[in-house]
Amino acid sequence: MNHSLRQKLLAGITALGTHISLNDPVITELIGNVGFDYLWIDTEHTAIGLECLQMHLIAARASGTAAIVRVPCVDPIRVKPILEMGPDGMVFPQVNSLREAEEAVASCLYPPRGRRGFGPRRAIRFGLTDLEAYRREAEEETLRLLQVENIRAVEDFEAIVRVEGVSAFILGPCDLAASMDHFGEIRHPAVLEAMRYVIARSHAQGIPVGVSYGACAYEDIEFWKSLGVNMISLAADTDHLLRGAQNYLADMRRCFAQP
Repeated sequence: MNHSLRQKLLAGITALGTHISLNDPVITELIGNVGFDYLWIDTEHTAIGLECLQMHLIAARASGTAAIVRVPCVDPIRVKPILEMGPDGMVFPQVNSLREAEEAVASCLYPPRGRRGFGPRRAIRFGLTDLEAYRREAEEETLRLLQVENIRAVEDFEAIVRVEGVSAFILGPCDLAASMDHFGEIRHPAVLEAMRYVIARSHAQGIPVGVSYGACAYEDIEFWKSLGVNMISLAADTDHLLRGAQNYLADMRRCFAQP
């Protein structure tokens, strides 16, 4: 397990990451070698299945980069086989109530604290890691990241923020704005107020806050910094490919004076 991401968050150093959405694990190896603090492997909005995910995790380990996995929903059955692969953290989308927050955390912890079933494979290096040592490490080191991306979560946040075992809360500004009838307006005053509230209450409890967002300008990165986020996940592999292709094509057209 890669401890660098957790150590950065504990030290108060902003962690920088990007999203993985394509199936080819070479993408994870390539981007992992760039120097991000972590890679956010997304199984909520992509075609990445379990076998493909395991190859991404292998590639992330080869690059020495921490890897967190977003599952499609709060579902212990979906979470279990992914935990057995040994990711550095689990991201739960649309955690909109106290019950869902408690269920998300419990799905990552062994009894008596949670209800994770025991059957690690890759997570214990196929038997090379002592089981008791792994149990302690899994509970202490594996990050449990809960996304706040609906106004219902904000309304119930006073209870959600007190759930024991949450490693960080992650803002999902696009879905949050949409749930407030401000689709595409993440800087609407009401949306800003909601995000600032989540950040303030989280920090008051000593819990880091991150944000997951798409490709954006430098000024947008400054905006997230000004809000006080502790980890920032920006753009995806598709954005890196698209921007690189567009930039090279523009350079070639300019050189050869083509429209």
